[in-house]
Amino acid sequence: MRKGLVSPAIALLPLRLFLGVTFVYAGVQKLSDPGFLQTGAPTYIGAQLEGFANGTPGGFVLRTFALPIPVEAGIGVALAEIAIGLLVTVGLYTRVAAACGLALNFLLFLTASWHTTPYFLGPDLVFSFAWLPLALAGAEGQPALDNVVERPAVAQRARLRPLGPDEGGAMGAEATSTRRALLLELGAAAAAIAGISLLARGAYSAPRSLAQGAPTGSGRAGQGGPRQGGGEGGRRNGGPRTANVPSDAVELGPANRLPSGTAATYSDPTDGAPDIVIRGEGGSVRAFSAVCTHAGCTVGYQGGTIVCPCHGGEFSAETGEVIGGPPPAPLEPRRVLEANGKIYALPS
Repeated sequence: MRKGLVSPAIALLPLRLFLGVTFVYAGVQKLSDPGFLQTGAPTYIGAQLEGFANGTPGGFVLRTFALPIPVEAGIGVALAEIAIGLLVTVGLYTRVAAACGLALNFLLFLTASWHTTPYFLGPDLVFSFAWLPLALAGAEGQPALDNVVERPAVAQRARLRPLGPDEGGAMGAEATSTRRALLLELGAAAAAIAGISLLARGAYSAPRSLAQGAPTGSGRAGQGGPRQGGGEGGRRNGGPRTANVPSDAVELGPANRLPSGTAATYSDPTDGAPDIVIRGEGGSVRAFSAVCTHAGCTVGYQGGTIVCPCHGGEFSAETGEVIGGPPPAPLEPRRVLEANGKIYALPS
């Protein structure tokens, strides 16, 4: 090797550290999310699993092992991510940990990322190939506990003279004992990190529906009375009006509970699925399905944009079109009516 060039082993060190730290962060992020284990929350693991299993080649795995016990599966995956991340970061059992990381990301590719188009926008496939060099070569030639444990001082001396049977057996037992002790310590560290993440997540505050008077999202509240919207049957400007409401319309709540720049969720009158109604800054009212077209998570409204909390998908609050992230299709529009100081949902 020419002087000054970095060895291939050392060149893999940044990748190893990135994957390790990222996996620890992924596990902590899940467990610290107040809605991750809460039924009905946008980020509820059960809803995510259902979306991942729908129409994907790896869906049968989730339906068999995860969907019957979604909370336990969610905690298990988060713990596995933290443990894999710690092992890879410190370089202990690196090949085994990397192989587990590869398997987990490949399963996510076959489920969570399967519908992402084009395929290279799905991060799980990229992560799978990123794990492959470490699964094949481990941390050989890198700063890692694997190399420290496997080469104690007695092993270094063994290069100078042959070891007898007793000495060789003692050295192997010493290395095995050390590796086992380190593994137990890292397991305890993973459990401690998971426990702290659960304790730090705080209480889940579910967004109330329009009828309960608490708009969802983080838009600005309007001043004074409602601005008449431009939903189906409504006017964009002007004062309150009187109109005949179709017999199949479902009342959602008073219009003045949806100020400009806010949104609220409601159950679709046709199938009961979650929908979201938004009053734009101009006063118009629009509604869309609140089911993300990527993995079936429930979207929310933030900063003038419809966002999916699961994978960062973004949709236009004006048209429902995809403006960022992995969703493959726009949100389906829904029919709403603003009349007589109230907002109604109409069957699709």
